[in-house]
Amino acid sequence: MTQLNLDQLAAQYAQKIVQDGQDGLENLITKTLGVLQEQGVYACLLFLFSRTGNEKNLAETTRSHLYNLLKELPVFQKSTLNDQNALKFFSDSVCNDLDTLLLVKELYEQTLIYARYGAKAVGQ
Repeated sequence: MTQLNLDQLAAQYAQKIVQDGQDGLENLITKTLGVLQEQGVYACLLFLFSRTGNEKNLAETTRSHLYNLLKELPVFQKSTLNDQNALKFFSDSVCNDLDTLLLVKELYEQTLIYARYGAKAVGQ
C-alpha cells in the first residue's frame, strides 16, 4: 500500500486553484479560509455556494478543485461528487465521522493557505 503525501496534494491542488484563478482570488480564498477555520468544512462549502457577482466563477472553480482533492483520499476515490450532490455528500459522508471531518478540514485548510500565498505571489 502506498502512502499518501497530503502536504504534496495540498500544494498541487493549491497550484491548480491559482492557475485557474483570476483577479479577486486572494480575497475569496482568504474569506473561505476564515470560514473554514471558524465554522468548519460544511460552512466553508456553503460559503462557496453563496458567492455572487465576480466571486461566483472563482468559487465554482475553487469548489471543483476541493472536490477533486477529496477524491484523492482512498475512502472517497469512487465517490461521485459535484455541485448537485455536494451538500448531501458532505453531511452524509464527511461530517458523519469525526476523524474524517478533521482530516478533511486540515487538508482543505493547508490547501487554501497555499492557494492564498500562491495568489498573492502572482498578484491575483
